[in-house]
Amino acid sequence: MTESRGSVAVELASPWRRIAAYLINNAIYYSIIFIGLRIYNATFDFESEALGQNIVQPFELWFLSDYRSTEPVSSLLGLLFVSEETHDLSSIFLYIILPVAILALWQTIQMSITGQSIGKRLMGIKVIGIYGQNPGFVGTVLLREIIFKIISFIIVILLFFFVNPFRLPRLVDDILFNFPLLAIFCLIMLFLKNINYRTLQDYLAKTIVIKAKK
Repeated sequence: MTESRGSVAVELASPWRRIAAYLINNAIYYSIIFIGLRIYNATFDFESEALGQNIVQPFELWFLSDYRSTEPVSSLLGLLFVSEETHDLSSIFLYIILPVAILALWQTIQMSITGQSIGKRLMGIKVIGIYGQNPGFVGTVLLREIIFKIISFIIVILLFFFVNPFRLPRLVDDILFNFPLLAIFCLIMLFLKNINYRTLQDYLAKTIVIKAKK
């Protein structure tokens, strides 16, 4: 399908290409975490009760977890706040946080300059503004990723508060496990041809995803 935006004619990226790009990006992300966790675990003698083994225990990583912990955390952000009494903070930073941060920085630079993450580049698609311009950091990263996630976080907090306000102490953990609520909504939008396959992120950042020229 070709969509005209002023004097710019583009071919919209198919939903399947966008889904594949998303899966590729996440596969790289989880591979780095998986390798980091394994290296971290291999570094210590976990027969001792001084250190825990499974430092990350969110739902999204349950399939990687075949060990126990004296002090698990509920998300990767929790790695920044683990206790020195149960974990080696320098190794956590070196093996897990630093590699993930490097990947995030690389992805940010590439999206800002070219509108392509690693997954999008492999699938031959890119993000552009609705009038054909390069959205840059503000459009492809700040609005489309960071601000969108903040808005999503606030919406889910409000939903959980109204559904069960007495579970506020566990609210953050619940939100981390139920973030896919909005992802499902975006997935439905991704297959709507009449809105040019644009998701909530695209509307927020005024972007579209197109097939990249070879």
